[in-house]
Amino acid sequence: MADLVQSRHPENKDILEVLDLVRTSLKTRQPRIVVHGDMMLDEYLHGSVERISPEAPIPVLAGKSHLYRPGGAANVAANLASLGARVDLSGLVGTDAAALQLRQILDASSVNTSHMIAAPERRTTRKLRVVAGTQQIVRIDFEDIGCPDHSIEQQQIETTNRLVAEADVLIISDYDKGACGERVLSQIIGFARSRGVPVLCDPKGRNYGKYAGASIITPNRKEAIAASDNQFPTIGDHQLSAPALAAHGLRSALQLDACLVTLGPDGMFLSEADKDHEISAFSHDVADVTGAGDCVIAGLGVALACGMPYLSSCIFANAVASISVSKAGSVVVSLDEVIDKYAEPGRWSASKLVPRDQIEIEASRLKKAGRSIVFTNGCFDILHAGHVENLKRCAELGSAVIVGLNSDESVRVLKGNGRPVNPAKDRAAVLLALEAVDAVVIFEEDTPEELISAIRPDILVKGADYHDREVVGRTFVESYGGRVELVAFQNDISTTAILEKMEELKR
Repeated sequence: MADLVQSRHPENKDILEVLDLVRTSLKTRQPRIVVHGDMMLDEYLHGSVERISPEAPIPVLAGKSHLYRPGGAANVAANLASLGARVDLSGLVGTDAAALQLRQILDASSVNTSHMIAAPERRTTRKLRVVAGTQQIVRIDFEDIGCPDHSIEQQQIETTNRLVAEADVLIISDYDKGACGERVLSQIIGFARSRGVPVLCDPKGRNYGKYAGASIITPNRKEAIAASDNQFPTIGDHQLSAPALAAHGLRSALQLDACLVTLGPDGMFLSEADKDHEISAFSHDVADVTGAGDCVIAGLGVALACGMPYLSSCIFANAVASISVSKAGSVVVSLDEVIDKYAEPGRWSASKLVPRDQIEIEASRLKKAGRSIVFTNGCFDILHAGHVENLKRCAELGSAVIVGLNSDESVRVLKGNGRPVNPAKDRAAVLLALEAVDAVVIFEEDTPEELISAIRPDILVKGADYHDREVVGRTFVESYGGRVELVAFQNDISTTAILEKMEELKR
């Protein structure tokens, strides 16, 4: 029985921690997520109304723009890709112009559309919304919602299962348009769970039996209560709210790991086997709830694929959805938008110059966020292609690269009079502009030994020319389980060679 002590989660602390973990995971590895469901093309015809038609008492719209956006399962897929996942999309479309338009939009969003199933004589679901100013005045749906024939169902099962075999997560986006029949879902859910792949379902309708065995479902308040029919008894001596009661009942009846009920401005309610959680809404700035459910399950899928537990994943999904509802229409939310909105100012800068006396604190923060630290050092006097390639290699070895930069005085000691060519602040600025570098720290010592002791990197990187030489800090790093990596430098590129060539050109 679940622990019914419910917890509310203040947005700042929790979302910052979750963002740290998700961002770090995505920097290290791009998860693969399969989306199966009902794909749609959303169209928006925008204009203004200044008169009434003489033919009938209806407004005359002066059309100004015609926009196309992915809808339904296609919107889920586009949001997943925008949040950093590799996405394979499976489901039904027609052989019409709407299907072609949808493919083009998704291809541009880096969604793999090669597995979309084109069903002959079936229209691609298309929703045309006519908007005057900011007010939607009519919606026209073009769709065929009947179940496809047996052969198309079998094609869906085989296609999705083939994709799931290589996936981290399966998302089922059901809009009750025919792609998510009971036979299809039974087969793909069973296959995914047999492979240890989590299955997330955004449900529709009253027949929730077809989601049995999934990992988690994400109905909204109205859907959850309608599906449960309020037939589930109160648990123990606790009197639960209707959404909580529905969540408990659905989780138990369908043998789910969890049930997430979205509550609009009231946030979310998450029921797990051992605990319930109330998750406060991040924002009440609501412009349009179209596609909010798509963003919830996309955010949930990305976080789960990154190894987050259900509660942390729901907090991330909550943040993604809060951005979605603040915009008009069905929209795609990016990871950068979530970071920009919820991260502390300066916390998520691509890289930063850290004062020498603060580097131990910064390294500790990175480790607490789950990031593996790679350390390398050098003069970087004239940054060249060899430096860039070596720093890229450092970024591939871990998830946070800290560069120790020799001070001007230490460069003079090492390289002689006339060096450095560029002062430390300029050399640091160039390094900070590289995507591979997370932090730069300038040190005055003759060697980086004290710096390495303060940072305690997971990986210490030096050039391959140190193969037969002593690597400063090796013994210390290996003493706590770290390791040393020797990276091959490009032999024909060096700052010294560049300076010599410049001298030759002057003659």
